[in-house]
Formats: sequence, C-alpha cells, structure tokens
Amino acid sequence: MDKRLIFLVAYVTYAFSYLARLNFSVVMPILNEGFGFSKFSLGLIGGAYSFSYAIGQFVHGQLVEKYGPKMIILIGLLLSSLMNFLFGYVDSLVLFIIVWAINGFAQAAGWPSVIKMISTSFNSRFGKIGGFFGSCFLVGNLVAWPIIGYAVSNFGWRMAFAVPSIVLLILAFIICLTIKDGASGSLVKVSGFGWFENFRKLISSRNIIVVALAFVLLQFVRSVFTLWAPTYLFERFSLSLEFASYFAVAIPFGGILGSIVSGWFLDRLRKFGRRTVLCLLVLPLSFTVLLLYNMPFGLVGTTISLFLIGFTLYGPHVIMSAVIPMEFNENYGGASVAGFIDGLGYLGLMFADSSSGWLVDVYGWNSVLIFCFASSISTIFLIASFYKEK
Repeated sequence: MDKRLIFLVAYVTYAFSYLARLNFSVVMPILNEGFGFSKFSLGLIGGAYSFSYAIGQFVHGQLVEKYGPKMIILIGLLLSSLMNFLFGYVDSLVLFIIVWAINGFAQAAGWPSVIKMISTSFNSRFGKIGGFFGSCFLVGNLVAWPIIGYAVSNFGWRMAFAVPSIVLLILAFIICLTIKDGASGSLVKVSGFGWFENFRKLISSRNIIVVALAFVLLQFVRSVFTLWAPTYLFERFSLSLEFASYFAVAIPFGGILGSIVSGWFLDRLRKFGRRTVLCLLVLPLSFTVLLLYNMPFGLVGTTISLFLIGFTLYGPHVIMSAVIPMEFNENYGGASVAGFIDGLGYLGLMFADSSSGWLVDVYGWNSVLIFCFASSISTIFLIASFYKEK
C-alpha cells in the first residue's frame, strides 16, 4: 500500500475526528446559561472526557499492537459517533458527564492507531515526518471551531453534535475502503508483545517516563487554551459564539506552523541532543504566556498572542506526542509509547480541566495564566534535570 495514501488517510481521519471533541468547548457558554452549569461543572464534564480518554490511550495503545490499527480506529469512530448523537439529547449534568466520558474513551482509539500507521510506514526523518503529521490535530482545531461555531449560531447547539456524528461515519467508511491491515508490509503488527511485559518495559525507560511527565505539564497549558479560548473571547470581548470560534483558530493556526518548524528544528539540531532541543523549544512558551497576563490588549493583540501561544506550545507538544513514539516504535511499539505518553497527558488534563474552571470562577482569567507559566517553567526543569542523552 502506498505510504503516501496511508499518511493522507491517517491525517484526514484524525483531523476531522476533532469535530467530535472540540464541539463541547464551543457550546460551553450555552450550557452555562441555558442549563445553569457553573464553570466548575463544565470543567467536570471536560475532566471526565480527559480521564476516560487517558484510560483509553493506555488500553488502545496495547490493542493496536495486538490487533492492528484498522479495527481499533473503526470501533472508536463508530462509538464516538453514537455518543455525539446522544449528547445532543440528554439534559442533566450526570448524563452529560457519562456520555462525554464514553466519547473520550472512544476518541482515544485514534492517536495510537494513526501513530502506528505512520511509524511503520516511514523509517527515517522522524522529526520532519512527525512534525508535519503532528499538525493533523491542529488542522482539526482549525476546522472544528469555525464549523461548530457556525452550526451553533445558525442551527442551534444540538447541531454541534449531530454534524460530527455524521462526519465520523463517513471517516469510518473511508478507513474501510483504503486501509488494509496486513495487506502491506508497512502495517505489519508488532509481535511478541504481551500487555504486562510491554507496559513493564515502558515504565522502566527513564526517558519515556521523563517525556511523559513533561507532556503532562504541557497538557496543563493546552487544557487552558483549548478548552477555554472560545469562552474567554466570548466573555472578554462580548463576541458571538460564532465569531469567538473564528478568532480562537489563531491557536491551532500558530500550532500548525510551530509543529512543522519544530520537526525541522529537531532534525537539524540532532547533534545537540534531545534534552537541549526540547528545552529550547519549551522556553519561548513561558515568555509568550506572560504576554497575555495583565496586558491591555484589544481583540487584535489578543488574537496575535493566541497565535504565538499555539506556535510555541504545539512545537514541543508534537515532538513529545508524535516524533518520540515513532522513534521508539521498533523497541516498544509506536502505538504503545504514543498511548502511554498521551494517556498520562490526559490524566493531567482531568485535573487541569476542572481546576482551571475553578480558578476562573474564583480568581479570574489571569490566575490560569499564572498556572500556565508555572507549568511551562516546570517542563524545562524536568527535561533539563532528568532526561538522559544516549
């Protein structure tokens, strides 16, 4: 099977699957006003998604190594489609939490599956390939927020979940037609990997643990800007949800460029080692977060700052979540490493989603910026102190 076709199908599938997860962040103001949910309650819904997504990453990472990526991603797409459809028809906080948690588990099938497809299709230039491929979820952000914002503003908030449900069914059909497990040597499954044995190998790797913990800290920052950006713009500048969603795409647009540049940067500066390069990639994020803190920016200035946040955040984010798992594919299985790193990251999001909502409720928006600054500085300290160069 042509590896370029595998790349394209994996990229498009993962990008458009974001319609079925970012729709919640767009409709949060409606749930806040229409159902009377506090930001803490909304954070609980987001946190439930993150927790089940994290568990799903650990589980699906191992399942992909055993059964191949096609079957696992198909099951995930179909289950997520069903949960999105149901979300538009429940009316209590408990049901919202349950349905969205199941959606998180289903969505978790995506990343280990596509990383496995790519890491076994390409065997070199992982910085360049991973940096470019890692932009797929940022394209998902770029596409999802405007589409969902338009659907909500013109057809009601329930349409924000009906449309993604249909899109996921189409993606599942495309996967059925194009990806064939075992039909190409590029998709041969990793053999000899027992669940317990492979997990033991993962947690015995110092560098994988350090990268996973650093990724958790970056996820704290990602949580704030991915979950709350439309609401922040909606409240601060009194924008409609539609236009708040349009301006929020500055984050993923910056992230797309940042991930591609960082992949190139990683390959070019390989001789300096992973530790140095990762620290250099995270450092600008700390200063960029300070731009938004207490700055009297208007809408244009804030949008530019959000673009810079995306650029500096998603560069190291993609390196940790995409490139490094690809590099460890032969020794640990790319899907297992991707699931482990992303799984720990989303356990961090479970904490960050609810706590950031609480911080906004009690202390205002600047408090979460302090939270983001502390997280980014801690990431640099962790990598510089504990990552071991080979």
